[in-house]
Amino acid sequence: MKEQGFKIELKSRYDEWWRYNADLMCGCFDVDDNRIGFVSTASDVADVGSNLRACPEGTAANRSVTLQTPPCDHLVLYVYIIPHTLPAGNDIDASRPFEAEIRISCDGRHLRTEKRMINQWSGASIELKVSRQ
Repeated sequence: MKEQGFKIELKSRYDEWWRYNADLMCGCFDVDDNRIGFVSTASDVADVGSNLRACPEGTAANRSVTLQTPPCDHLVLYVYIIPHTLPAGNDIDASRPFEAEIRISCDGRHLRTEKRMINQWSGASIELKVSRQ
């Protein structure tokens, strides 16, 4: 089987997932820990500070972000979930963290699933180190 590289998918079932931009950045390394590539992708809905009142037309409520790497031994992945529109109210109880899911596969084989709770006010900055084994 030919090496296909890593596939990273980020998604959330949160009703207001549209309020967040999501960026994936990944350094790709060989077995000797030399960086052999860098890939990134983004799903930006609006500029930070937009303070939108509703989901922009054309933005899928269940959108996901997918990143495909070239073949490599391991990677360092950075996931940034950035709010462009903050919660409408200041009630902390009404603004509980929501779940986001990161699925990682390599060569068509599922490696791991990370579920993270995301603060609605600050978003998240996540670093993951993943090996193909």
